[in-house]
Amino acid sequence: MNYRASAFVRASSEYIKGACLVAALMFVVDVAPALAQESQSEGAAVSGQSRESMAVDATATQWSYQFAIEGNYEYQADTLGTGGVRPEGPRGFLQFRLVAPIPKSEKLPVTLLPRLTLRLIEEQDNGNYGIGQSDIFILTILNQWAKGRWGLGPQINFPAKEGFGNPNWGFGFAGAITQRELSDKLFLAVLLQQVWSKQESSGNVEASPLGINAIIAYQLGKGWYIGNGEFVIRHNWQDNSWFVPLRIRVGKAFIGDTKTWNTYIEYGTALEYGDWNGAVADHTVRINIQLQIPMKM
Repeated sequence: MNYRASAFVRASSEYIKGACLVAALMFVVDVAPALAQESQSEGAAVSGQSRESMAVDATATQWSYQFAIEGNYEYQADTLGTGGVRPEGPRGFLQFRLVAPIPKSEKLPVTLLPRLTLRLIEEQDNGNYGIGQSDIFILTILNQWAKGRWGLGPQINFPAKEGFGNPNWGFGFAGAITQRELSDKLFLAVLLQQVWSKQESSGNVEASPLGINAIIAYQLGKGWYIGNGEFVIRHNWQDNSWFVPLRIRVGKAFIGDTKTWNTYIEYGTALEYGDWNGAVADHTVRINIQLQIPMKM
């Protein structure tokens, strides 16, 4: 086994063990009772929202176990305004994401949607792997209407391994608003994420880039859908620069009586990056498989 493969096996082993431990603990706490609920008929709506729409809605009240792999190819190497050459980013990452809903009840006046994201990143130069760009946020659904909802909650960014991102804690907030139209065939959402953390370069606590994730998904029928995927626009407060991606996602939701298997493939590139000082990949590919378990409300 070569060095790169050996490093991957070691790192992914730690990643998988950690992800499985978290998933197992949360399964015991809440998933088992959820599975014991009365089953939903195939394709039936939950709380007025179709199961097809729930498959693309990160704010739906359902357990979600996501495993994704993303690769980055052909980084830009142009000259920056500062005179240096644009840096390269990671080759890609493995991602595990867990959503563990705590539904509204007599004791809890709002629905809570804790979302944990863990990423195992592969370095560009030597193929080493390390934990980076991982976070948790707890979205509190503050209002819900017939075709949408909105919420707000705290976000915590975990320290990355040295060389794989910011090694300091980050604290901030995340907010989301969603809307469904055309008999649940069209799903629209905006997710905002803003965190403050200590910066390695200056040693000061500064605002990290603002993330604006504008989401569009359209149902094509029989579980197939198309959308713009991880379309995260970023704004750097320090130099007022912007990064705007271009993404397209094609997916298929396999809807069963009590669960949904959501799969998709996604392609991305950079649309606008101008004075952005970070890495810019010309091509990005993501493959995803996700188990979703709706909770009956």
